Amino acid sequence: MTGDAQVVEVEAIGHGHKKRCSVEIVPPGGLRGTLEAECFELDPVLNPTDVITDKQRFRVRVRWCLLGDLRRHLCGSFCVCVAWESCGPAVEGQWCQEIPLNPCDDDGCYELDFDFAPGQLPAGDCGTIYCLCVTISSRQICPDGTKYVGLMHGFCKDVCCIMVRPG
Repeated sequence: MTGDAQVVEVEAIGHGHKKRCSVEIVPPGGLRGTLEAECFELDPVLNPTDVITDKQRFRVRVRWCLLGDLRRHLCGSFCVCVAWESCGPAVEGQWCQEIPLNPCDDDGCYELDFDFAPGQLPAGDCGTIYCLCVTISSRQICPDGTKYVGLMHGFCKDVCCIMVRPG
């Protein structure tokens, strides 16, 4: 049984690009979810652009909410990942973090930052474009190591494409 997917477009801060995000709750009754993601430079002096040097830091911020009466009865965690791939030969990868569900939280919303260090995405000789996306899944990991799939799964496709140039 699959739930209804909710598709939301959000506008990233400072970029003006529309992002496609989708969230699915299985089963759909009693729970809903939202998901959004954005990326931005971490240099307060410079105006945000889609081109950075390999000496600059940048951040991918993921925000999501698990809403509805049933959320207070769930335990487990969220597995949140940022993945990137390049246009042309370069490093591709994925960075995941585990965030515990907090059913006692007042609003059911979460925020997680992935801070990329200078040079974490290499520039190459002439600059390289990286496109980033986000995935999220809820799950329960039992003390014996058994993993159970949760009720919330979603993604944000093309959170940003950013050119890293030699700096």
